[in-house]
Amino acid sequence: MKHTGLQFATGVLLIATLGGCGGGGESQAQQGPPPQGVPVQVATVNSATVVDSTNYVATLISRRSVTMQPRVAGQVTNIYVRAGAAVAAGTPLVQIDAREQQANVSSFEAAQRSARAELDSAEQTLRSNQADRQSRLSNLRFQKRQFDSYTQLGTEGAVSQITVDQYRDSYETAKANVDAIDSQIKAQQAQVARARSGLKQAEASLRQQQVQAQFYAIQAPFAGAVGDIPVKVGDYVGTDTRLLTVTENRPLEVNVAIPQERAVQLRKGMSIELLDNQGKVVGNGRIFFIAPNIDTGNQAVLVKALYDNPQGQLRADQTVQSRVIWNKQPGVLVPATAISRVAGQNFVFVAQAPEAGKLVARQRPVVLGDIQGNDYQVKSGLKANERIVVSGTLKLTDGAPIVAQP
Repeated sequence: MKHTGLQFATGVLLIATLGGCGGGGESQAQQGPPPQGVPVQVATVNSATVVDSTNYVATLISRRSVTMQPRVAGQVTNIYVRAGAAVAAGTPLVQIDAREQQANVSSFEAAQRSARAELDSAEQTLRSNQADRQSRLSNLRFQKRQFDSYTQLGTEGAVSQITVDQYRDSYETAKANVDAIDSQIKAQQAQVARARSGLKQAEASLRQQQVQAQFYAIQAPFAGAVGDIPVKVGDYVGTDTRLLTVTENRPLEVNVAIPQERAVQLRKGMSIELLDNQGKVVGNGRIFFIAPNIDTGNQAVLVKALYDNPQGQLRADQTVQSRVIWNKQPGVLVPATAISRVAGQNFVFVAQAPEAGKLVARQRPVVLGDIQGNDYQVKSGLKANERIVVSGTLKLTDGAPIVAQP
């Protein structure tokens, strides 16, 4: 929280030292009168930003946290990280012995290559049959023209019936050859379909084995911090073994329980400051969630804010002090050293000048608000630009003369 400070006014205490010469060679020093008032420090009250806030205990919650467990059984061969390490998504964490699985992958890769070769061979044979069909179809068309021509000549008596029958036989043979290659093509198409299906199955099986192989390398699912690692290299682990945890610390949810009497003041977007052990602000977030109901256990309303945690100095499940900012407005702040308390009433001493060159301290009751750092909010009894005593108040009474000191 920033606010304008108090500008200290300085007074000057003048002590005159007079020297003279006495008769008979003797010197006699004369000192002026003592200071006409109690020496104090005086400051001018300036306007400041007065913050209405309340401190509460907050709990920091991770939005994502996961316990890593293997999806396969095997022996741990390597652990790449240490507990507490910050990791990025995809960072290798733990390696489980995958030699047997790699052998399976190699076997399925060979099966996939064999299926690919079988498909290539079947497709090559099909293309050859289709080319042969084109040749036979051309011959069929030629034989059909020859047969038609000689049939006409036979009708006209230009050639014998034997010749016509020979051309009929050649045509029928060509037709049978086309029918035969069509049957071969149909059968080969079925063979290609089977080979293609076999390749798809081999590829699917290979992918399954490759995915299975990935399970042996445990990686971080998202960026976060590594928790406790209970296993060690050489341990045999199963699918129910807890390997480690990864917890996202950026951002963190700030959970605060607000007493029900202040619930009506809650608004989304209100600021929540996070404080260190010395009360210094280390970060802030804004309320994005207000519970619709009261917790019957503590009669409080849960609110949540989001803190980016850019430096990662705060961790999930950590308990910290937080400050909910209810309101900010112009006001007056005075140092705590300026406050006197008499019979349960708070006072300040206002420096006034009833005569030129003279100051007196007037005791004035004030109503205080919250403390901000080393200063108190003054709700009433004091205005900006008034001068107050900020040190030496224990020596003062109402109306006492004072002398401002540097």
